[in-house]
Amino acid sequence: MTLDGGQWAAGPGGLPVGAFTPTGWAYAPSAPQPGTVPLRRLDAGDIVRGTFSTIGRYAKPIYLPLLVLALGFTVLLSGCAFAAWALVTPLPASGARMTTHHLLDVGAAIAVVALPLLILATLAYAASAAVSITVLGRYAVLGRPPVTARRAWAEARRHLWRVLGTQLLTSLTTVGILLASALPGILLGVILHSATAAAFGLLLLIPGLVGALYTGVRLILAVPVTVLEKQRPAAAMRRAWTLSHGAWWRSMGIAYLARMIGYAATQLITTLTGTIAVQLAPSGLLDSAQSGQPFRLSPAGLILPATVVVLAAVTAATLRAPLTPLTLGLVYMDRRIRLENLHTTLAAAAGGALNYAYRQAAPTPSPDDEPELRGN
Repeated sequence: MTLDGGQWAAGPGGLPVGAFTPTGWAYAPSAPQPGTVPLRRLDAGDIVRGTFSTIGRYAKPIYLPLLVLALGFTVLLSGCAFAAWALVTPLPASGARMTTHHLLDVGAAIAVVALPLLILATLAYAASAAVSITVLGRYAVLGRPPVTARRAWAEARRHLWRVLGTQLLTSLTTVGILLASALPGILLGVILHSATAAAFGLLLLIPGLVGALYTGVRLILAVPVTVLEKQRPAAAMRRAWTLSHGAWWRSMGIAYLARMIGYAATQLITTLTGTIAVQLAPSGLLDSAQSGQPFRLSPAGLILPATVVVLAAVTAATLRAPLTPLTLGLVYMDRRIRLENLHTTLAAAAGGALNYAYRQAAPTPSPDDEPELRGN
């Protein structure tokens, strides 16, 4: 006898698994698994296994588009880094005071690197989410053969702008909550001309942080909704809010687990390459750090160690990029299965050979057909 989410799993004719009938014991067959996850309610182990099974089986269509984008973004950021270096050189001599001109140059250099980095990081996550969730929904869960990276990107690209809009709107919502909680404290300090009053008013940031965290988790499924249900950003956020009702802790815990696994998996890469970069750094730089004597840096001496560090960082970020989108995609499917019996739709899309004992067989669709996942 098995339990399904705390309830007896329905067997043939609506009977619970293991129920005794006048004709004997009634058993339901195990849930079919055409792809990387079984078509039933998913526990945390199913979601983690499904995430890594999807990455293992569909590595090329998931990673090749991301690698191409990552290399392109790296070239752009390298150009920004050299431009920033040109802004801050020549540096003031050791012991000399930083002038206003130098401070402005440093600020401009930081902006030249930080702003493109923020934009490219946002684009990279949107592309990773669009590709990963598209492959998950159209191929991995249904057990379809892997497709080429070109086709995966072509299918994911249709969702890219909506995913970007959903990310930005979600971020603005949570940041807006924080700003709204800080605003009374700021206004209080301005009106009373008191820094102390402003500091006490900023205690309102605590409930603001709680509210932003709660809202962020309630909206955590907005990107999977955007891709799999083809919703616009505002509609996707409303839908995500509905789907996450009653599952706040579970959604946060599984998402946090995926992030921790990703960081642990890439920590070895960053540690190893950091050691290599230190060995490749100019010997005078290490001697200067130990003796405290000034050392004039040159771009030529930093090219090799900087290249190693950048390539390692790009590789590590690319490797872990699909983990969170795939995990959230499976959390989304689990919520749909629990609330809306999505597993029957997925089983029908996977093929008529997959037949529950408590549903009629469905006709086998074309492999090019996309399952209709739009919710109510």
